[in-house]
Amino acid sequence: MNKKLNPKEVLIPTVALFLVALIATLALAAINMITKAKIDEQDKAAKEQARQSVMAAADHFDQKDKDGITYFEAVGKDGSVVGYVFNCTGESKGYGGDVSVTVGVDAKGVVTGVVPGSLSNETPGLGQNAAKESFLKQFVGKSGVIKVNKDGGDIQALTSATITSRAVTSGVNKALEQFNTVTGGAN
Repeated sequence: MNKKLNPKEVLIPTVALFLVALIATLALAAINMITKAKIDEQDKAAKEQARQSVMAAADHFDQKDKDGITYFEAVGKDGSVVGYVFNCTGESKGYGGDVSVTVGVDAKGVVTGVVPGSLSNETPGLGQNAAKESFLKQFVGKSGVIKVNKDGGDIQALTSATITSRAVTSGVNKALEQFNTVTGGAN
């Protein structure tokens, strides 16, 4: 039996599906417009908190750009530059993808603190441990080229997360390299 298609049988479900998709799209666009400013504000606050965390001696931070490197000068209460903060994003690959770090470097080229960005792509209970204070404090006081212990250095790699450990270390080394570029190797 060949049944002829009635145009109404095709047109009504098609129009209904189109209207549902249109309403859903408009609703998502409206929610995005409403929440975008708040999300941007929270992102800005998180970045400011990371800068303050890695350079506690700073009263405020001035964004600078030199030789294609965007960084922050950490300015003390007396107006003098007490250090620099570098955001190294996409510089190193962890087990689950890019690992970004915010690194504070004092005026002598010594690391004052490290805060990793999101480690949600790293293995839970292993690579995500790179956010723990016990791992990050190993970088404080270091300068020059830093290596994990498995590569002949003195940074104790995280157990079963050497790739993530190397990625964080690589980000810190990139920050130190950027420090040398923007200061002319002032250390």
